[in-house]
Amino acid sequence: MLINFKNFQKCPQFDEDYFLYYEDFDFCRRYKKKGHKIAITQTISVIHKPSSITSKKPELKLEHSIYSYLLSLEKHTNKSVLIYRLIRMTIVALLCLPINYRIASIKVKAINRFIKNNFILGRTTSQ
Repeated sequence: MLINFKNFQKCPQFDEDYFLYYEDFDFCRRYKKKGHKIAITQTISVIHKPSSITSKKPELKLEHSIYSYLLSLEKHTNKSVLIYRLIRMTIVALLCLPINYRIASIKVKAINRFIKNNFILGRTTSQ
């Protein structure tokens, strides 16, 4: 991601609610709403090496990915989309518990953490 700092009066910030994943998506959505131009180009390419931490702990990667995905839905869609995806993801994860307990339980854990941290607490994240 390249940012032209000349276009900002103060340094643009990433949302601290994101730990891993979707922080770039959130950043672009928020700054687009403020009138900044967001563009994609194939002229520039960057080689991104996978994180050594998430490579060693794929369970952690999956948990953070699901959590951040749900957080992005909460912040950038209407509540019905979030609720639909939460219900769907929960049902699928619960149905998969007997098939692949390890992965399904990580999904349930991420969903549960999201609900505890955001949804049930009534946190308003509209920006």
